[in-house]
Amino acid sequence: MIFLDTNVISETFKQKPSEAVISWITRFESELASSTVVIGEILHGIRKIYPDPRAARWEANLKLWQRRLAGNIYSYDQNGADAYGSLMADASKSGRPISAPDGMIAAIAKAHRGKLATRNTRHFEHTGIELINPWDH
Repeated sequence: MIFLDTNVISETFKQKPSEAVISWITRFESELASSTVVIGEILHGIRKIYPDPRAARWEANLKLWQRRLAGNIYSYDQNGADAYGSLMADASKSGRPISAPDGMIAAIAKAHRGKLATRNTRHFEHTGIELINPWDH
């Protein structure tokens, strides 16, 4: 299972998304998943720009993604909380702190033994999760 970070999904909202990202998504379609934390981050971005006309288009695109990933959008649950505690403590001890949302995204992926697709690999490089940068494919 490959969990999509916010930047991968939001890339598809652009007028001209990266061809590498679109190709990568198509190639790994059957393995894709995401988290409620990512959905929340995207909704935050959408609601910040209202009444900008892009907001309605982005919200429609998000709904398409939610249908596309139906059954593969994972919540921050007890297993995620356990993984989060360890992951955040390790990050702090190593002097490489992670933001709370990124920590939750990583924890959900880790709790489900998934990989994480993101453009921001350096944010997650010390989490022990296998990282994939779709922009590099």
